[in-house]
Amino acid sequence: MRKIYMAGMSHKVAEIAVREKFYIPMDVKTEALGHSPFDELLILATCNRTEVYVASDRDIAEAELVQYVCKLAGQRFEDFAKFFYFKTGDDVAHHVMNVSAGLDSVAVGEDQILHQIGRAYETAHNLHATGNSLNKLFQGAIHTTKRIKTETNLSKLSCNIPFLAMKQVQRTFDDLENRSVYIVGLGEMGSLMLKYVQEYTTNIFASSRTFANAEKFADVLTPVKLEDRYKVLGKCDVVVLCSICQEPLITKDEFEKVTELVGEPAEPAEVTDRRKRLIIDLGSPRNAVASIGEIPGVQYVCVDDLEKIVSENRRLRMVELEAAQKILKEGLDEFLQWYRMDEVSKDIRVHADRMVATANEESEKLLRSMPDLPENERERIRMMYERFAKKMANDYLYKVKAGNSPEDVKVFLKCLEASDE
Repeated sequence: MRKIYMAGMSHKVAEIAVREKFYIPMDVKTEALGHSPFDELLILATCNRTEVYVASDRDIAEAELVQYVCKLAGQRFEDFAKFFYFKTGDDVAHHVMNVSAGLDSVAVGEDQILHQIGRAYETAHNLHATGNSLNKLFQGAIHTTKRIKTETNLSKLSCNIPFLAMKQVQRTFDDLENRSVYIVGLGEMGSLMLKYVQEYTTNIFASSRTFANAEKFADVLTPVKLEDRYKVLGKCDVVVLCSICQEPLITKDEFEKVTELVGEPAEPAEVTDRRKRLIIDLGSPRNAVASIGEIPGVQYVCVDDLEKIVSENRRLRMVELEAAQKILKEGLDEFLQWYRMDEVSKDIRVHADRMVATANEESEKLLRSMPDLPENERERIRMMYERFAKKMANDYLYKVKAGNSPEDVKVFLKCLEASDE
């Protein structure tokens, strides 16, 4: 049986300062998937986790897989090995199901992770990096998660990362109607953030790596070229950063110049409501240097900080969570049944092939005793023996597999082996 493994880090074991070092650009992922050293490979990278899934006919040690992830990210194994978790077999399947359903997320039940897993799987599959094992695992996880979304109210009560960001905005400002919001990055997360912001204000600015992408939303916001971002930053009350970048888009010195706060007192009590600036950094790597939060009147919030407000919806989700976990268990049991039976299927094929080979040997013995028999009759005898062997295999092997657990089938096969000796 092909074994499955995974190694990764998430918000549960590493803060963002560590996680952002393991951002893996798409070109690196594509190259890795196209030239994988493993039988099967899938790479999942989000703002909250970087995980590598492998299926292999050979044994994979923890150090080997963690070293591989570190190499992809260009980091030293010795410096970061302690932040990784490593799972094998059933534990991998359980982890994938939980992650896909959003039960391992900062915001339990959030929807965004399902889209991210779907894209990761589609990319790996299109590059022929996955095979039977990872295909079945991720297809099962995606199907199970969709069942949870449709059969429970968990996603209605859940809160994705942009939702949490919006909750933080509302905590900081009671009224957004007369305030301005600047969104940098209009990918999946930025677009979702825009939907939330639109419900509270029309004074919205946005930038994207490609200006044409920002212009697509010109009916609901003011597009800003990315190189002109500092012209807008100083005017806006709320800045939400969702871009993908290798180097910070906002530095403390440059931001300080445009906030009109330079030289003013730093005591929080003296910072008026009109002077507040809220910077929410959803990027990984982070889009801004964290030290901008030291500027008087500026509140800097990153992904890790949002986890502190998750508890508000936790109580409401408990009942739905129980229903979701029941569905999750059904999906997990279905995959594990297939996974264990896959090994049994190979053993059954070995026994079936052995039965056919034995039938062929016996038919040849019979035919040697009848040297004058015409060739067409000889062929009929061979076919008769082979068909009989295949019927026996179907009646005593494949039907046993269909009606019993993998463990019981293994016992049956061992009995067959014993009777052959």
